[in-house]
Amino acid sequence: MTTRKRTGKRGWYVVQTASGHEKKVKGYIEKRIETMEVWDRIFSVAVPERPIVKVKQGKRVEKQEKEYPGYVLVDMVLDDDTWKTVREAPGVLGFVGGDRKDPPTISDSEVRRILRKNTVLGDSRLATKKEIDFKFGDFVTILAGPFEGLEGEVAEINEEKMTVKVSVLVFGRSTPTEVPVDYVTLKNE
Repeated sequence: MTTRKRTGKRGWYVVQTASGHEKKVKGYIEKRIETMEVWDRIFSVAVPERPIVKVKQGKRVEKQEKEYPGYVLVDMVLDDDTWKTVREAPGVLGFVGGDRKDPPTISDSEVRRILRKNTVLGDSRLATKKEIDFKFGDFVTILAGPFEGLEGEVAEINEEKMTVKVSVLVFGRSTPTEVPVDYVTLKNE
């Protein structure tokens, strides 16, 4: 395959896929990059995901969930060869928006927001999180804020916001309160 001049603009393009096939499509595109010899013009393929935590039978289960089911992001210089490489990959339904041969890019700020939120970039500075050393149903003590010193049971953990909902007794009633995980410590037995 002959390498063409870079005639298009570089940017992040949104590619539509069949829902549930995003990772397969990413793999197909990455294989086609090598076979079509366009690695100098297609730089990255990303499937935005976010971690979710579910409590099943009292145990915390963490898994990845697709942020935008049915879509894949591709960072590339758009020309005839790269368009064909992506568009003809198995499972690709097409580019999102605009003209069929000249799809629009998404803004840099939107890409940064999506990738930083989902830590797709793999930058360890973006993924720093405090380790949560308690689980649903544990008894904890609140260290700061209006409920400082009160003890309660963990009712919910939101790892995305890094908050925990604790049921505390206020005036004899169980009252749920949401506090940052830094304000909570596991109760000493």
